[in-house]
Amino acid sequence: MFNQSFFKRYGKQIAFHLVSWCILLMLAAVAYTVMEYRQLAEKWYMPIDGKVQDSAQANPEPSPPRSLASATTPMKPFVALILGIDSRDGEAARSDTIMLAAIHPAKQSAYLISIPRDSYLDIPGRGYDKVNHAMAFGGPKLVKQSLEQFLGIEISRYVTVDFEGFRKVVDELGGVAIDVKKRMKYSDPSDDTFIDLQPGLQLLTGEQALDYARFRKSDLGKEDSDYQRIERQQEIMEALVSKGTSSEALPKMHSLLSIMGEHVKMDLTEGEIASLLFSFSDPKDNLLKTDTLIGRDERIWHNGVLGWYHLVPSAERERVQQQIRQVLSP
Repeated sequence: MFNQSFFKRYGKQIAFHLVSWCILLMLAAVAYTVMEYRQLAEKWYMPIDGKVQDSAQANPEPSPPRSLASATTPMKPFVALILGIDSRDGEAARSDTIMLAAIHPAKQSAYLISIPRDSYLDIPGRGYDKVNHAMAFGGPKLVKQSLEQFLGIEISRYVTVDFEGFRKVVDELGGVAIDVKKRMKYSDPSDDTFIDLQPGLQLLTGEQALDYARFRKSDLGKEDSDYQRIERQQEIMEALVSKGTSSEALPKMHSLLSIMGEHVKMDLTEGEIASLLFSFSDPKDNLLKTDTLIGRDERIWHNGVLGWYHLVPSAERERVQQQIRQVLSP
C-alpha cells in the first residue's frame, strides 16, 4: 500500500536515474563541433511512430527552432514522455521507467512526474490494463495516447533510453562504487534474469549496476517494494553522475556520446536540443519540481487472473493535470 510519508521523504528523488543520464550526456554534446553534434542528433532522432523522415517534417508544435543558429530562441512550453526500456532480441520492448516532463524553457522551469508501471488505465484499442503493457502493445506512441487520455493532457515529445546503453555507459566509466546493503539473489531463466550480489562496498560493472537498480523479487525471502528499488536507482545515478562529471571522464566523452547515439531515441530535433541546452544552461535559475502519481495497490480480477494493480483516483489525476497546466501557462 502507498504511504504518504514515503512521498514526503523521497518525492524529490523519484526516477531521476533516467533523466539525469540523458541530461548529462546531452550537456556533454556542447563540447562537440557542430558537425559531430549534428551527426549525433541524426542518430537520436526518431519519430514516435518509428517512421524515419526529415526532421523538418516533424510535428511543428511546440514551435521549435529549426537550426543551431536560432537555438537561443526558447521553445514553446511542452510535455515530453520519458521511457526507460528493456529491449531484447525477438521481443517487444518493455517500459521499466515511465515519466512525464512538463517543460517551460523561457521560465527555465520543469515538472517531472513519475508514473507507476502498474497504473491501471484504458489503453486505446486494448481495454483496461497496466500502463507498462502499452509499450509492448504499441510502443511509445500507444503509451503516449494512453497517458494523454488518462490525464487529459497533450504530450508532444518523447525520449527513450534502453538498458543496454546504461550498461555500456557504466562500463565505459570503469564501473560505479556502491555499498550493497544486503545479499541480493534472484533468478528467472524465462527472461534471462540472474541477479547475485554480495553485501559490502564494491565496484559494480554495468550489468551489476543494472541488477542492483532493478532488484525487487528475491529467492532468499521477503521481496522489496518499488520504493526501495527507487532509492537504489537514485543511489546508482548519483554515483554515475559523479563519475561522469569528473576529469577522468573527459577523455571518454566521444565514446560516451557514441553510446548515447546508439541507445537513445527521441523526436527532439538538433535545434530543439540545442535550444533547451541554452535555456537551461544556468543551473542557478532553473526551477525543478518532482512528483509521483499517487494511488493504492489493490488486487483485482483482470482477464480471469487476480493480480496487483495501481489504482489512481480521479482527484489525483486532476491534481497532476493542474500541476502540468500551471507549468505550461504563459
